[in-house]
Amino acid sequence: MEIRYLLKTILLPPFTQIIVLLMAWPLHKRRPLCANALFILAVLSLWGLGTPIASTSLALSLRQDQALQPHQLATLQADAIVILSGTQNEATPEFGEPVSGEQALSRIRYGAFLQRRTGLPVLLSGGSVQSNEHRSLAETMAFDLFEGFGIQAKWLEAKSRTTAENADFSYEILEAENKTSILLVTSSLHMMRAKWSFERAGFFVQPAPTDFIDKKTLSTSSFIPNAHSLQLSSEAIHEWLGYWVYLLLN
Repeated sequence: MEIRYLLKTILLPPFTQIIVLLMAWPLHKRRPLCANALFILAVLSLWGLGTPIASTSLALSLRQDQALQPHQLATLQADAIVILSGTQNEATPEFGEPVSGEQALSRIRYGAFLQRRTGLPVLLSGGSVQSNEHRSLAETMAFDLFEGFGIQAKWLEAKSRTTAENADFSYEILEAENKTSILLVTSSLHMMRAKWSFERAGFFVQPAPTDFIDKKTLSTSSFIPNAHSLQLSSEAIHEWLGYWVYLLLN
């Protein structure tokens, strides 16, 4: 699994631009035109991916499903709510144990909202992705779901390390209880890959995306790079790469 995360880092900005710059350096004397071209490519791509206009466009290209409207919830046909894990924060001495990161908390919050309005049981999905994690992501999410919202998850799927495994291991749990129609809660960026994985596993999926990225009005700042936009571009590229890898491997 560590190799997989290393490959992800190499293939995503800004590491890709660093690699291109390192390739350009030994060429600057022998082949200056080639070196200059690589340098310009690295700088322009880093600048472009760091702008709000580029990062927002990449994020919106992943959106296939719109938000569920509150008035729709009473008529939805589903057996369970499945909430996918995000990151977790281990550096939380004030809690005495790990807590869910910002991404996971957005999903937990929306999952709690859905549970209170539908009464459906909740499955939390996420294993120990990194070797230094003290407990599974699902266990951490269960703590936050109960402490923050007073809701007890009925099932914990704590073995998965990828989105595909989220789907397969969740299906093992819910299919045994004849619950294969689900509300799937994850971030809007992640929903395309997650929905494909869960449908492939055998679920009937009603997407319940959260944490949307909205199109912003064009201004001068739309073309000025910043760290947040570069991170958003990296996340969007990661989702597109993951989606196509899943399609190819399937």
